Amino acid sequence: MTHLSPIGAVIAMEVELQHLLDQGQIVEERKHGPWREVELTIGPNRIIALLCGIGMVNAAAATEDLINAHRPRIVVNSGCTGAHIAELLPGDVVIGTAVVYHAAMQILATGEERHTGFVFETITREVKSPALMTDPKLVDLAQQVAKSTRIPDWPANLDWPPSQPRRAPRIVSGPVASADIWTQQISRIEVLHKRHETLCEDMEAAAIGQIAARHEIPYLTIKDISNNERYAQTDLVGELAGFPMEEAGHRAAVLLGQVIAAIPAEFDDRAR
Repeated sequence: MTHLSPIGAVIAMEVELQHLLDQGQIVEERKHGPWREVELTIGPNRIIALLCGIGMVNAAAATEDLINAHRPRIVVNSGCTGAHIAELLPGDVVIGTAVVYHAAMQILATGEERHTGFVFETITREVKSPALMTDPKLVDLAQQVAKSTRIPDWPANLDWPPSQPRRAPRIVSGPVASADIWTQQISRIEVLHKRHETLCEDMEAAAIGQIAARHEIPYLTIKDISNNERYAQTDLVGELAGFPMEEAGHRAAVLLGQVIAAIPAEFDDRAR
């Protein structure tokens, strides 16, 4: 009998990890080198969740460690993001159809920016692409699961754009941008959206996706919106005053938990 390999989850922040742990049953917690690992079950599936810390280097290093240690059959990620379009409001959820490393660029002598995108080798091929597609079967599964998943409303005691009527969270699909950059200037956000058609940005999803792609492991990222700079500028001084930290990644984790529970055992099983 072969042993079914786990699903690996790479999560940046403690609060985001806890939201995912709340979706299942914890089996064991341990330390693997510098990384905190939590083994849990969600539905019929075994998960190894790793807390990576914020940023592209942390995310890439943690994903490589997770893959080498546990040989997951799928890699997933959830967490919070800032919106790139006006239509996305706090609590909305984005199913990532692709990831973009938006800081991979050349600044030409003219001042013009040239996005270079991803250039790397996988086990079997060379990749040169402005974006990495996430696994289409996992995206399709997430979109189907989303139709019957109840996403919690944004708490009434937290800030909401005064110009927008309160509404229930929406689940949409589209590309996610990543870099060690927090973009606040609206004109810059519009440049990124126009260039990449991205819906939101974070600091980990593209790094995790690149390492998964190098190992040719299916990857899915699900993100939720914690802030939209078009309506209220985030205070980046000190401890992110006013940022809804307790809600970071909450709704993305709810949907990801439902998706994980729906992943069949035979999905790209890489049992060793």
